[in-house]
Amino acid sequence: MTHQNHQTNGASLEDCHTNFFALTELYGIKWRKLVWQRECGGGKGEEGAAPLGDPVISSYARCLAGDILCVWRRVPSQQSSDPYDMPAPPPLSLRAAKELWIFWYGEEPDLSGLVAPELISGQGDQGSWEGGLSYECRSLLFKALHNLIERCLLSRDFVRLGKWFVQPYDGDEEDVGKR
Repeated sequence: MTHQNHQTNGASLEDCHTNFFALTELYGIKWRKLVWQRECGGGKGEEGAAPLGDPVISSYARCLAGDILCVWRRVPSQQSSDPYDMPAPPPLSLRAAKELWIFWYGEEPDLSGLVAPELISGQGDQGSWEGGLSYECRSLLFKALHNLIERCLLSRDFVRLGKWFVQPYDGDEEDVGKR
C-alpha cells in the first residue's frame, strides 16, 4: 500500500503511505455538495464579519456538532483555456465562494436544522460510490475522515507535535518500565 518510490509530497492520495480507500469498503458512501456563491460586491464590514455569519462555515460547525462527516473548502477558480496557465488560488476572504461537502451511509441525514436554507435551495451536486467518486470527491472524503480522526484524538487528550499525535504520560516514573 505504499507508493513505489517511497517519496511522498502530500499532493495526491497515491502518495499516501496507507491508502484508506484501498483498505476499506466504501460501497455504501453517498455525498452531497452544497455551494455558496456570494456576490463579490464590496459591502463595508464584510471583511471583518464573524466567520460564523457565513452560511457554509456555520453549517459546517453545526454538522460537526451533529456528528455528520463533512468538509468545506473555497471554490477553486475556473480553468482557463490555456493548458499551461496555472489556476489562481481562491481568495483568502469570507467573501470567496465556498462549498460544503457532506458524506454519509444509508439514508440521507436530515439537514434542515443543520444546513443554512440558502445552501439547500442553491445549486449543488450529489452522488454515491455506485455512480463513481471523482478524484476531487475522494480527496475531500479523505480530508473529512482525517479531520474526524484528528478531532477524536484531540478529544482524548492526545497532543499534536507537527504531523504526529502523542499521548502525554502523567503517571509515576516507576510505571514506565511496566508498560
